[in-house]
Order: sequence, then C-alpha cells, then structure tokens
Amino acid sequence: MIPRKKLAFLLSLILAFALVRVPCLAHAALISASPQDGATVPSGEVVIQLRFNSRIDSKLSRLTLLKAADQSVVQPLETSPVSEGLKARAPDLRSGAYTLEWQILSLDGHLTQGRLNFRVER
Repeated sequence: MIPRKKLAFLLSLILAFALVRVPCLAHAALISASPQDGATVPSGEVVIQLRFNSRIDSKLSRLTLLKAADQSVVQPLETSPVSEGLKARAPDLRSGAYTLEWQILSLDGHLTQGRLNFRVER
C-alpha cells in the first residue's frame, strides 16, 4: 500500500501535467505562396517564396519547377537551415504554364509535399 503523502504527491503531479498545455507537434502546412496557385506573373526572373505554419529544415527541403513533362529544374534555395519558409529565384522564365512542386521536412520529422500552378506571360 502506498503511503498517503506519496499518493497525494503523485496525484498532484498527474493533475499538474494534465493542466499544463503542451503544444502538439503538427505537420508543417503551407500558409502563403508567391506566386500564388493560379496566378499569372510577368516573364523574366520570378521570385518564389513559400511560408509554412511551423519551422522546417530547409537543408532537407526541395523546390522543383516544371515547365513541361520533360523539363524540370530543382531550384537552389536562399534560406537559412531552419526557418518557416523557402525562397528561390527562377531566372529568365518565358511565357507558358509552370508547376512548382515542393517538399519540406518539418522539425517534427514529417515530410510534407504539394504543388502549385502558375502562368508566365509577357
């Protein structure tokens, strides 16, 4: 049998842990993108910026720009190793439809991926 003082202490610890709000680890979700999905942007250099709702490991994240099924370019990233976003510059984009595929590793260890489409026009 557990002595009353120890039992009271254990119950107070359990109650304290139950009342403390501990944030859940969640997958990083895209909260903003430039260019936006479905946008039309002028030709030339296009700055790509994606922001997420939590920190990501940009060293293990990737942006790939596709113009056609046989043309894809992994974009060099301009971010710090740990941040809430990714940034890249796509130089000299010509008119046409593009798909940006992204894959990120959130700090909770989960991979998240997505894609967005945009057009480039003169």
